[in-house]
Amino acid sequence: MNSKERFTAAINHEEPDRVPLDLGGWVTTISVKTYDRLLKKLGIQRTAVAFDWLRQNVKPDEDVLERLGVDTRYVHLGDSEFWRFEPQRTEKGLYVTDEWGCGFLMPEDSLYYNLVDSPLRNATVDDLASHTWPDPDDPGYLNGVEEQARQLAEAGEYGVVGSFAWETWFERAWKLRAMDRFYMDMVANKEFVHALLDKTLSLHMRLLDNVLRVCGQYLDVIIQGGDLAGQKTTLMSPATYREFIKPRQEKIIRFIKQRTDAKVFWHSCGAVSSLLDDFIDVGVDILNPVQVRAHGMDAASLKKRYGKRLVFWGGIDSQQVLPSGTVKDVENEVAHLIKNAGSGGGLVICSVHNIQADVPEDNVLALYDTARKLGRYPLI
Repeated sequence: MNSKERFTAAINHEEPDRVPLDLGGWVTTISVKTYDRLLKKLGIQRTAVAFDWLRQNVKPDEDVLERLGVDTRYVHLGDSEFWRFEPQRTEKGLYVTDEWGCGFLMPEDSLYYNLVDSPLRNATVDDLASHTWPDPDDPGYLNGVEEQARQLAEAGEYGVVGSFAWETWFERAWKLRAMDRFYMDMVANKEFVHALLDKTLSLHMRLLDNVLRVCGQYLDVIIQGGDLAGQKTTLMSPATYREFIKPRQEKIIRFIKQRTDAKVFWHSCGAVSSLLDDFIDVGVDILNPVQVRAHGMDAASLKKRYGKRLVFWGGIDSQQVLPSGTVKDVENEVAHLIKNAGSGGGLVICSVHNIQADVPEDNVLALYDTARKLGRYPLI
């Protein structure tokens, strides 16, 4: 099998020749610092450059993807024509205001930009009309999208994934409001939350309509998401999720599936096991990142309960094993995931979320080399 055939079989719950591997998406890529060390380890004379300014991650190069045996290739949005990443140096570090009006700071000793200013923190429903919103019809977002997707689809060599989450309508809402205010509002100011979520969702749908019109027919998977859980439990009660999030989640997934045959990948970190029946109910096909150290998220129990209805994408622990474990620990982690979630297909392997800056490059190589070695079907 080539990567396209392997990937297609796995996401359709069939056993390919081996478990497919992923690297390079919005929530499945690698820190610029670790990537730079990996390039040196591989003897590649190239300087790593951050592609995702917020998280300081890269878009991996083709020669690295081939070396690691990665079976996916990504189609990313182009750059806005109306907004540019232009951080300002302040006494506290680098500060940037994004196209939504949110302010982010990267202190001198930090690895990432952190949200520090939420422009709608003190807003009312009436204030939403006067806020300066990004333009989802910005032509820059479509730059290169159709060409990238068409070329990948016509080549037929890799699984084609559309990375079009656009920071997600749910997370964008709380960033605009500030997380503490947003979560209090879900109890005490419901009108505002509904109005804000309706606005961010409508903008997101306009963007997706534009994007899928030019490339929807070329995609195998499209990424959506929004974190709904922490380490031990969901970030809100199931009832609150079903009031505010689930109806909009269903709306956006139905919207996508009316425009493309691609499967929908939903990213949510944390202990989301109590929401998985709801995810399936609204049309989620693929769960990422499968945070295996979170409560109720062990691979064996998830596979037993949901393995015929959800594809699991991720699963290699990035909290303990990848940053702090030995190469042998990583090999054992990969073997454990394959044993407990690989049977019958429905598994794509990568790190739980992006590979962070504290992960040794040898552990990155161990992840991919071990998965190619042990992930061959029939599994032992």
